[in-house]
Amino acid sequence: MRCLTNSEIHKWLAGQGMHPQPLEGGFPVAGDFPIPSERRSRQMLADYLADLLGKDSNKLLEILPCPQDVAEDWEILRDFRAGLNETRPLVATPGHLFKSGDREDFHSLLTQLLGAEQGWSFYIYSAPSRTTILINDRVEVWSPKKGIRNELGRYLVPSQAA
Repeated sequence: MRCLTNSEIHKWLAGQGMHPQPLEGGFPVAGDFPIPSERRSRQMLADYLADLLGKDSNKLLEILPCPQDVAEDWEILRDFRAGLNETRPLVATPGHLFKSGDREDFHSLLTQLLGAEQGWSFYIYSAPSRTTILINDRVEVWSPKKGIRNELGRYLVPSQAA
């Protein structure tokens, strides 16, 4: 894993043919789903997302600036980054670029962010599928791949059996 500055994030996304922060850019959302409220369910979502995006060789996770009141959540994130030799602050390097050999690190960061007591907001950009997922109080998806958003929809919105 390598941490990226905002300008490095934009450069990487341009090279992948993707847009930074499509929600703020006004791009229409392809899928919008509720996020599980229970911590364990959110951690299971991390497992699911890591598997769903596993076919893509590159993933960029951009943590958005947000007020995070739980000191333990900050410490866990700092320890994760320090364990990967990143000493710059999150505000300077909000991007986390994962290559194909970084699957465990990607899964670990997803689990930490989704399992946090107070939710983090972040974008996941996955290439070459050109899929973007925003996680905050909802899960929003932009993807030319209908299969990815349909799979995610089936996982996040249980069918209503009559």
